[in-house]
Parts: sequence; C-alpha cells; structure tokens
Amino acid sequence: MIAAEFYKIKTQRTPYAVFGAMLAASLAPSLVLVFYTPSATDVYVQAFQLTYSVFAVLLAVVFGGWVLGTEYRQDTVKRMLTAEPRRMRNLWSKAAVGFAVLCSALTTVALVGWSAAWLVGQMNDVGVEFIWQDLLAAGVMALVAAAMSFALSALTRSDAFAMVATTGTLLILDPLLSAIPRFGKYTLGSAMAVVSTEIEGLGSAVADPLPGSAQLGLGAAAVTVALWLAVLVGAGVARFARSDV
Repeated sequence: MIAAEFYKIKTQRTPYAVFGAMLAASLAPSLVLVFYTPSATDVYVQAFQLTYSVFAVLLAVVFGGWVLGTEYRQDTVKRMLTAEPRRMRNLWSKAAVGFAVLCSALTTVALVGWSAAWLVGQMNDVGVEFIWQDLLAAGVMALVAAAMSFALSALTRSDAFAMVATTGTLLILDPLLSAIPRFGKYTLGSAMAVVSTEIEGLGSAVADPLPGSAQLGLGAAAVTVALWLAVLVGAGVARFARSDV
C-alpha cells in the first residue's frame, strides 16, 4: 500500500499543484523586492515569513483533504479495499505517506523561499537571518491543519467538504469559540497559538508572551492540541472502519 500511495501522488496533478502554489507564494515576495528596495531591512524576511505561514497552512488543508478524499470523489474506494481489505492498513498507509510528502514539501519550500530572500537581501546589501524557529512553527501548524482535513475527509467521505470545513473551523469557528470566557483557551487555535509562540521563541532567550493572562502553559497547550486531533482522527477512523462503501 505504501508503494501504491507514492504512485498515486506521483501520477496525480493535485500534489504538484499544491507544491507549485506553495513554492510560488514563497518566492513572490522576493521577486517583488528585486524591483523594490524598502527602507526597513526586516521586510525581506518578514514578507517571506508571512506568505509562507499563510499559504503553508491553506495548501496543507487542500493536500490533507485530498489524500483520502480523492478516493471518494473518484469512486475508487471499493477498488482500493478489494486490493487491500484491511481498512486500517489502508488508512495508516495514506496518513504515513501523506505526512512524509507534506513534511518534505514544507521543508523544501521553506529552504528555497528563504534562500531567495537571502539572495535578494544580498543584492541590496541586507543580511537576512535564517528564521528557522518561525518556519518550524508555521510547518507544525500546517501539519496540524492537514491532519484535521485528513480526519474530516474520512469522517465526511468528501475532500471538498473536508477542505471547506477545516478552513471554516480555523478562520471562523475557532476564533469565535476562543472569545468564550474560560473555555476559549482550550480551543485548538488558542492552544496552537501557545505552541507556535513557544517554538518561535526557541531562537531567543525568552519567547514573546501572548496577549492576555489566561493562556495555557506549553504542556497543557500541547495536550489540548493532541486531544483535539485525537477526537477528530478517532471519529474519522471509526467512520472509515465501519461505513459501507
């Protein structure tokens, strides 16, 4: 099944489109700065960091929903289960290959995008710092978003609905829930904000604190993220294991 999943990724257009869009978004700020020299020297790295952080998450949602959801859209689930009737092996093979491919894509895009920012900075006599901790935080958030989309594609049996639901949850529902007193700090977005802030602070002596005084500690935030993902993935696994196809 591992070989079959790699073959699917190599022969389908969606993974290449996601990777190409992610790469283009990360290179776009540097291409613009070739013709525009800002007075603030930190713009060179901040522009790349912003586009990478946003597009990595959005496109990871697309890829995460596609890994399994495309089987339902193309109506190939019965064929897949005929070749390998062990459903859990099918599911975890897809998850493992998808995780490995997405990690490789995120790492490649981060290095290529930063190299472009560094090169443009050198052209304008500006040093560009290697912001590995910020890129790592964005990558972790992208992987969490992809896991949500993958779980929802198993739960809803639709790649399109998984992508829409994940995006809506991250951009609309989660911020609304975060505003609820006491409960808000236990939402996935609030917990991930704590984790991301701690990761971003790895390159400095002290991490920048989050606004507000009611934030979770790193340990509690990590457990909260793990519990949210466990609930979503568990629901998706249960639906995939028991539903007729």
